[in-house]
Amino acid sequence: IRQILTNLIGNAIKFTAQGQVSLHITVDEDSASDTTLCVQVQDTGIGVDPASQEKLFTPFTQADGSTTRRYGGTGLGLAIVKQLAQLMGGVVGVESVLGKGSTFWCTIQLKKRSGQVLLRKTA
Repeated sequence: IRQILTNLIGNAIKFTAQGQVSLHITVDEDSASDTTLCVQVQDTGIGVDPASQEKLFTPFTQADGSTTRRYGGTGLGLAIVKQLAQLMGGVVGVESVLGKGSTFWCTIQLKKRSGQVLLRKTA
């Protein structure tokens, strides 16, 4: 979970020169045996055009060549997030508007020990 948060928050900070980055963690599902969390990192950064969004979770891929030159990086962070989320029974996604910001999200499934309550929903 730490690696997922580090990569998502790190990307949001890197691509947000002005504005804000926020983290939201919510309980999607809660049963006797497991809890599914939804992790969202929202920023007011540069955004990603729709054509590039699908390939962002592919290893060594960034939105375009100018992104690599300007911001650096290897293009592995989001691929790692995807692999870790999938290993924990989850999925990843992105919603973004070019020039306005992005929300990267993932779900992760946490197994409970017998009788353990991890989180409670609040109103």
